[in-house]
Amino acid sequence: MNLNSKEIFNRLLKLYKTDKMNELSVLLGFKENWGASTRKRNGIPFEACAKAAFEKNISMDYLVFGINNPDNMIDLNELRTSVTEGLFTLIQLDMLVPGKDVKISTMADAITSEITTNCDIETTSKNKKAI
Repeated sequence: MNLNSKEIFNRLLKLYKTDKMNELSVLLGFKENWGASTRKRNGIPFEACAKAAFEKNISMDYLVFGINNPDNMIDLNELRTSVTEGLFTLIQLDMLVPGKDVKISTMADAITSEITTNCDIETTSKNKKAI
């Protein structure tokens, strides 16, 4: 298995929401030129990956190898179904009264979108077959 320094740094850049190596270096606690020089010599930033994994609660498998842990993934269809069921329960308990012409599916889609956007979670979407 080959480790790819450029891909590892790309994942770190994405994780720290920057596109500048010098900014990433500082965010990780190194000198500004650390990232660029490490990537240039194809160095593998294990220490930076360990720090990022701890700080950002993300797996080393993802940072070093690009492997997403299926246990940490959320199925988008399951999330939408759970949100929809929660909304139905709230309506049945008279805790939520939807406005006129407001569909539960529209509310569920809006809530699901907010969760996936603002919680920075990775999702999968399995295509469900019609019976």
